[in-house]
Amino acid sequence: MKETLNPFYLFQLFSIILWFNIEYYYYAGIILGISLVSLSVQVFQIRRQQRALHDRVQDQDVVHVMTREGTVQPMASHGLVPGDIFVLPKEGGPVTCDAVLISGQCIVNESSLTGESIPVPKIAISTTETNERFSIRHHGRHILFSGTKVLQTRGDGDTPTTAIVVRTGFMTNKGEIIRSIMYPKPVDFHFQNQTYYYIGALAFIALIGMIYSIVVKILAGEEARYIVLRSLDIVTVAVPPALPAALTIGIIFAQHRLKKQHIHCLSPRTINMCGLINLVCFDKTGTLTEDGLGLKCVLPAKDAKFREPIEDFQNSTDGTPRSADSPLIRALAACHSLVEVQGKLLGDPLDVIMFESTGWVLEEKSVIRNVSEGTKTVKITMARPKEDQVEKGHGGTHVEMLREFPFTSSLQRMAVIAQVQPNAEVEFYVKGAPEKVMAMCDPHSVPVDFLDQLAHFSSVGNRVIAVAYKPAGHLEPHVIAKVKREEIEHNLQLLGLVIFENQIKPDTPGVIRELQKANIRPVMLTGDNLQTAISVGRTCGFLETTDTLTILNATEEGVTWTPVESDDPYSKKTVNGNLAYNCKTPVTLKHHIAITGPSLEAVKTYHNHLIPLLLLEGTIFARVSPIEKQYVVEQLQFVGYQVAMCGDGANDCGALKAANAGISLSETEAAAAAPFTSTNPSIICVPLLLREGRCALVTFFGIFFLMATYSLCQFSNAVLLAWIRSNLSDFQYLWQDLFQLTILSIAFGYTAPYRCLSNTHPPCSLKSFRSIFSLVGHVILVLAAQTLAFKIVAYQPWYQSFDQLHANQTTIADNDRFRCYENFCVWTIGAIQIVLLSLVFARGAPFRRIMITNPFHVALVVITLTFDLLCMLGPPEPVANWLQLLVPPDLKFRFVLLGITIAYFVLALLFEKVILDILISQVLAARMRFLRSGWSEDVESGIRRSVRDNQINHKQTFGVGKNGMNGLTACYSNPTFQLNELSADGDEEILKEKGFT
Repeated sequence: MKETLNPFYLFQLFSIILWFNIEYYYYAGIILGISLVSLSVQVFQIRRQQRALHDRVQDQDVVHVMTREGTVQPMASHGLVPGDIFVLPKEGGPVTCDAVLISGQCIVNESSLTGESIPVPKIAISTTETNERFSIRHHGRHILFSGTKVLQTRGDGDTPTTAIVVRTGFMTNKGEIIRSIMYPKPVDFHFQNQTYYYIGALAFIALIGMIYSIVVKILAGEEARYIVLRSLDIVTVAVPPALPAALTIGIIFAQHRLKKQHIHCLSPRTINMCGLINLVCFDKTGTLTEDGLGLKCVLPAKDAKFREPIEDFQNSTDGTPRSADSPLIRALAACHSLVEVQGKLLGDPLDVIMFESTGWVLEEKSVIRNVSEGTKTVKITMARPKEDQVEKGHGGTHVEMLREFPFTSSLQRMAVIAQVQPNAEVEFYVKGAPEKVMAMCDPHSVPVDFLDQLAHFSSVGNRVIAVAYKPAGHLEPHVIAKVKREEIEHNLQLLGLVIFENQIKPDTPGVIRELQKANIRPVMLTGDNLQTAISVGRTCGFLETTDTLTILNATEEGVTWTPVESDDPYSKKTVNGNLAYNCKTPVTLKHHIAITGPSLEAVKTYHNHLIPLLLLEGTIFARVSPIEKQYVVEQLQFVGYQVAMCGDGANDCGALKAANAGISLSETEAAAAAPFTSTNPSIICVPLLLREGRCALVTFFGIFFLMATYSLCQFSNAVLLAWIRSNLSDFQYLWQDLFQLTILSIAFGYTAPYRCLSNTHPPCSLKSFRSIFSLVGHVILVLAAQTLAFKIVAYQPWYQSFDQLHANQTTIADNDRFRCYENFCVWTIGAIQIVLLSLVFARGAPFRRIMITNPFHVALVVITLTFDLLCMLGPPEPVANWLQLLVPPDLKFRFVLLGITIAYFVLALLFEKVILDILISQVLAARMRFLRSGWSEDVESGIRRSVRDNQINHKQTFGVGKNGMNGLTACYSNPTFQLNELSADGDEEILKEKGFT
């Protein structure tokens, strides 16, 4: 119903009814058929997408629900409601709702939601933080999310693993992703809205023409019914009914070509937006660099000094760090979230690499624990050296992992409580971001060259993780169960640094270089270390060797600017205060700013006036959280950039959805919220997509001007012929509108994009001076040619007017009612003009390939132009009768019409290629700002003027919004559902009913 009530389809319905009443049966019937087919295809595609989404979100499974009597009853998963308690099978399976684990523990694969194939351990909520108010965000380690898969469960003795339902269907975490697909952020494609202004103008012109037609026909004494029908027909001539369908042609062909390149499009309208992109944000890990990492070495620390790097733990017995009695190797073997499923280690790839480097093995064993009710058997994970390692003298010690504090992006670290056997001593292990771990260590255990070593390894693109520990002696199980994370993460002993190698993808430098040559600005948004991000940025080409880079460090107290020299990446020279930077450092396109997430938060909260400068020159954003990535994207859009975001779908979902064009390199459901998904995990898809976007955008403009220009010209034909009581015949309209204009528009859109990105940008507004001047100029040229032919035919010696031709006929036969010499002149010239306009508007380089590479367009031009010339110079009698043409008897006059047509074509080409493309777009645009296209140069110039003149009310324009995220208060909210987080009050009620706080 929504598609049927589209204003364009309603106008088509009005036109079809009118055409049937004035006996345009053939034309009306064909347009009706086309409209029904088009509408049916749209409805079918929408229905198919809805069914696919329905099948995707509605996981059907059989679950075993516990009744009030304590029995277990099987039921279909779609029957679950919040408050139900169900039993998780030991062999695992899919999760069909959001549920809180209330007994036992399990291992869950959440890759379908997060994009990371890292098994996540889940523990029962009843064992920890029972006095805290429940929320989805803070208790994620207890929650099973819909769409994930349980790999393994582990009950408490004989007690099965159970969970309580809190959300179902579209209210689940997975359902929120599906809602974002069904109700996406509105695409700000202003061209579509600007077409309505043109159509409104055409309708106004049609109204004037209708009034003129009514007056002429009343003065001629026509019947009232005839006057009304013919006057309304003028409106359908001025407003082309096929315009909406024609404007989607370029998108359809672009989508087809993208699919061949393994780029799938969820939102076709966004393809045109890709033609506007002037800034692209990239995630680093998995996007710019390879997913896989290799262990380069381990740098042990002992007695506040770094020892020699260790590259192999397994093949040597000398040196304490290699021994199982060393806390370093115990930490590497125990501080992780790995699980073994069917003989294969599953978990974070970094954890797998670290653990395998030790040569230890992972096992499960059952132990008896003393509890208040007596004793119970529980299963724990244990790490021990292989038998051959024990024989080599690496010791028989093994480590039992008792409790885990999982890694989170906000904390950037994880912790494990383990018991070392056979002495049963408890040790706390912590690993994570070096800056975070160092802050938790005893300063006397940290080497003085810690930061230098970190800078050294990061500067060459290595990823660095710090490891620390703290011995805790003998602790009882009930004490271990109550230990809080804050008690572990202080006064630690630094054990060393683990260094990984991360290779840049082969396509990355070339793509970044191509974007920069096209004046498209690249920006890096990563959760990795700042120094590593800078190194990768230099290697990939974000930063040229001649560019200057400054690290912005911000706190509540002030701002520090640290210049970074290209030959000495981590110079310690510091300039205090932003005034020295703003006044003495010239703001140029070759200067870049690097900043971390904490500094970004400080800038937003305490130094808001620096945000415009940061948006202008910020190139490296490191240690940023997912919500900070989204914030950066939205603020860049706020100041005028058209932003694309390319990520692997892991922590980039918010930014992917917020960007004008989100490109996911992952096929997970989280990435499905992005308009584009590339099955080839390489950023080579970015320039491909931008080229297709530019091609589709230029095609959009070309087809729009082609149809709008000829609609006005056909309208003028009708007005001119109405003056002599004639009109175009049914088949004349049919040939021009269907076999020429519509089919040529389809062929027009088949042209492929240019082979590389240009540093010039396509037109970006239908309301620009160039666009309006182009339309007006071409309309004048077309009208001049047709009016000239209309006038000169009356001066020919053999000329007879319409009234003279039909003076002796009381009734005019259907096949003669429009025959006249004026009709022949304006129709034959107009038919050829349609073909010639498709050549004039068919722009080639630098956005589309040259027209001769489009065989369909070339073939149609040849066929239609041949037929039109035949009709002009000497149509066969059957053709003349079919089209109701009255052929002038003088062949010379027909060649005069051909000369007028050729002169028009030459003038149209000169107007388009010389006056518009050279004089206005290049020469005058360099001197007059209103003639420019309004791209990144103008955006950056505006920001630069604001920074220099200090005329922006920063606190109001870039005000701090909810949760300290300025700008996020204006984010798009779902029109049907508003659910960012599970309602805390509702959750508490569900849990309290079941006996939980």
